[in-house]
Amino acid sequence: MKVAIIGAGMAGIGTMRYYIDHVEVPFELYIYDTKRDAGVGYPFGPDDKALLLNQRLRKMTLAPWDDKEEYIKYLERKRPESLEKEFISRAEFGEYTNDVFNQYIEDPRVTFIPEIVSDITVDGDSFTLHIEDRQEVFDVVHLCIGQLPQTDFYDLKGTDAFISTPFPINAYKDQLLRSDSVGIIGSSLTAIDIMMFLYTNQYNGKILAASRSGVLPFIRGSEADITITKDSWMQEQETPSISHFMEAIEDELNALGIDFNLVYELNDMSVEESLKWQLQNIETMGKIETVVTTLTVTLRKLWNQYPQHDREYFMKELKSLIMQLEGPFPMETAEKLVEMIEKNQLLFVSHLSDIEYRDTFILRDDKSTYNTELLVNATGPNMNGEHLADTNNASGLVKQLIDRRIFTRDELGGILVTYPEFSVISQAHGVLSRMKLYGNLISSTHVINSGVNLILSQIPQTIDTMLESIKNKK
Repeated sequence: MKVAIIGAGMAGIGTMRYYIDHVEVPFELYIYDTKRDAGVGYPFGPDDKALLLNQRLRKMTLAPWDDKEEYIKYLERKRPESLEKEFISRAEFGEYTNDVFNQYIEDPRVTFIPEIVSDITVDGDSFTLHIEDRQEVFDVVHLCIGQLPQTDFYDLKGTDAFISTPFPINAYKDQLLRSDSVGIIGSSLTAIDIMMFLYTNQYNGKILAASRSGVLPFIRGSEADITITKDSWMQEQETPSISHFMEAIEDELNALGIDFNLVYELNDMSVEESLKWQLQNIETMGKIETVVTTLTVTLRKLWNQYPQHDREYFMKELKSLIMQLEGPFPMETAEKLVEMIEKNQLLFVSHLSDIEYRDTFILRDDKSTYNTELLVNATGPNMNGEHLADTNNASGLVKQLIDRRIFTRDELGGILVTYPEFSVISQAHGVLSRMKLYGNLISSTHVINSGVNLILSQIPQTIDTMLESIKNKK
């Protein structure tokens, strides 16, 4: 069996490891990525130590199915001093992932090819990969292509002093630090990374953080040791509904003396007020996040049983709020943000409506106009189906697969796959049971699926189910 893995980031490494450690049938495995990204992916390459993981280091691993403490053991051998930290930098975690990658590509069944796959064609149960000036045929393809580029919502790419893709941020260090003012579009974890880079490097200019929503992810609260019971209740309901998910959250929090409306109130506050309240109530935030994270696991299990109108409602009205709680950032980061706000260095602007460039960037909300010398795009990818193949949004391979109807755009966003097999549903070929897709591109099927551990946890079942199907077909 000849297997291709496209992408050597977290999902690619996890897929390679599972084949090597657990698959008994004979296989040849070829893994494709650039030398720069192989072993680290987009987020974990060499970069400034100010960019922290938003998950506690003791919960990180590349082998959630085998050894949930593998990363801890790695640090004990390589960096024991790091175990004193609660959070570690992305680059430091990338050293571990790169070491794992280099270890596993030494297996004689594995060939790493530092090249880009530009296209894939389908012929029955075989797949032809187009790589530069040649083609290779495979029996199985795992698409581990990670995140799409940041979307250029305001058509600014190519404009002087516009950074369209901010990582690695060290590549822009001189440009950022010598600017009198820096604007950041977006309020995601990427935006916070840029703020922390500026803080750590003692930037003294003005920082403008502008977005449509004006809200940040929440602060990661204290770890909460609580028992959740409503997850079973959700699964016992005769007709699954998103309303059960929200009811379960509210009931669990009420039992803890917490009103879920609190999270809406926090988003209605100014960023400064919200951060200060959370810092003073870090245990409460931990309880809310634990309840939501636990019940979201059940939400994922039931997701494809929910009626379409329920899923549409969730994606439009609830997803962003749940993601604020599912992807919180460290308390020490919040303290630094408050410090910058209090000394009038950092200004948050919501309801961003327009940006234009006339020797300087001019940003507008519904009330005022703001100017900044340098502008950084931290918006994240646009996952809406109609935009996925836009030139300024999609990667080259994704655009090709959409244009040639191998990928089917999900009207809720992203690409259609089966669940839990993660087989690509092709407009042209039907279900491609030997073509698997992981990560953010399937976030409308595997909902709220950000996070290394969550993406990796799906790999064993995906591969085992496929191999069993191939065996039965013979």
